[in-house]
Formats: sequence, C-alpha cells, structure tokens
Amino acid sequence: MKFKTYFCERFFNLNPRICIYDLDGTIIDSSHRIRLRENGSLDLEHWKQCSTRENIFLDSLLPLYWQLVDDYKNGNIIVICTARELGKHDWEYLHSMGIYYDYVISRPQGLNTVDHVLKKNQLRHLWNLKQFKNLFKSFYDDNLNNLESVRELGQCQTIDAGKWNYKFS
Repeated sequence: MKFKTYFCERFFNLNPRICIYDLDGTIIDSSHRIRLRENGSLDLEHWKQCSTRENIFLDSLLPLYWQLVDDYKNGNIIVICTARELGKHDWEYLHSMGIYYDYVISRPQGLNTVDHVLKKNQLRHLWNLKQFKNLFKSFYDDNLNNLESVRELGQCQTIDAGKWNYKFS
C-alpha cells in the first residue's frame, strides 16, 4: 500500500470520512485501452500490453475527479482502490494530473483475482483497522459487481460512478 501525497492546502478535519475511489471509469477515462472478451470480461493481458506511457497519457479525467479534489481539500481520507497493477507510468500519470490520495490499494503483481473479490478482500483490512473502523465510508466505482461486493462489508455508502459521471458530463 502506497500513501500520502501533499499537493495542496487542506482543511484539518477532526471527523473525516473515508472516501474510496476506483480509477478506471470512475475518475479516469481509460476506455481506449480496454478490450472485452466474448463473455464480457476484461481482457487483462490486452490491458497490460496497452499500459505503455504513451497510452496511459492518452487517458483523461472524468467529472468525478472534482468530487475527489473537494473531498481531499475538506480533510477527508482519500483511498484509491484499483484493480490495476500500478507501474511507474501509472504513478507518473497520477501525480502529473494532480490526483490526490492518502492511500493507494492496487492489484499485486501477477494476481489475477476477479476485480470484485480482489477489492472486497483488500478493503476488508481497512474496515478492520481500529482508527478507521467507526468512520463513515463512501465507495465510488463504475462496476456494479464491485459496488455490491463492497456493500457486503457493511457501514459504507456505495456510489455508481458511471451514473454520476454521466449526470455531470
């Protein structure tokens, strides 16, 4: 888990929320790099092949990015939770675009677990940490399976990022 960026001034919030954001389809439009298999699942090998610096820097920010900025500046705890295996060009993109975060949870290299199982397992640890256990949590994702899976952890508001971005685009 990577953590803590200091991009801007932020309010010191004595009662912060935990705001968990997915990347692809939620705050970043990377649809030009996606290819689906016949069964509708993501072709992960194709995704990895398209994760070159040139392709990553063709990604753009979605409207929900501005909600993330607002949450960060208001002193909430920002967690990026992505099913991507983050490489150096991904990190370069995140920092060059000013994507604020306190913690990043990403796919471990070589692990091919289905996204909703991966995210639920990784976020369960966050739910059990003493300092975060009783804080209000919001989870933004464009994948309905991910939303349902995280909802099962309890104590969390889930927001369909696809609908949110559509409404504000």
